[in-house]
Amino acid sequence: MKPDVGNVVLAAEEEEEEEELVDPLTTVRNHCEQIEKCAKAHEKLELCETRVTSRSHTEEECTEELFDFLHARDHCVAHKLFSSLK
Repeated sequence: MKPDVGNVVLAAEEEEEEEELVDPLTTVRNHCEQIEKCAKAHEKLELCETRVTSRSHTEEECTEELFDFLHARDHCVAHKLFSSLK
């Protein structure tokens, strides 16, 4: 009896295809984080985080800065994501 190599080759091809899949949301988010508006919001968030972590006792949180960054990024993503989906 001959071994069924056709199934082995097919399984290997399927594994290669699965490895190549990239989440389009991640790709678009990374792209959007580079645009000026998002980059400025991210910089403000990082400055706030640095300020908060440098103090031992503070009531300051970076919630507003985080929401501003996420809002800017998601606004960009909303305009670009669906055009990249198949």
